[in-house]
Amino acid sequence: MFNMDLYREANKKITESFLLSNIVTQRVRQLQEGAEPLVDGEGLSMIDMALMEIAEGKIEARKEEITTREDLFSTVEEEE
Repeated sequence: MFNMDLYREANKKITESFLLSNIVTQRVRQLQEGAEPLVDGEGLSMIDMALMEIAEGKIEARKEEITTREDLFSTVEEEE
């Protein structure tokens, strides 16, 4: 389970729920692999720590522009 107050605060920064969920998941993975926390979250679960990092603006979503078909499909086509 996670802290609903932290979730609400993080959701103010990243308003798309699916995107927020993905970013939290990626950050938890980084923390599990030994990444240093960006906030003092002693006693918090890794999920709550990731939510706190987002809520405090330490982590934010980046939107990279895809301008061409080649940019959009380059990874898929390279693997085929």
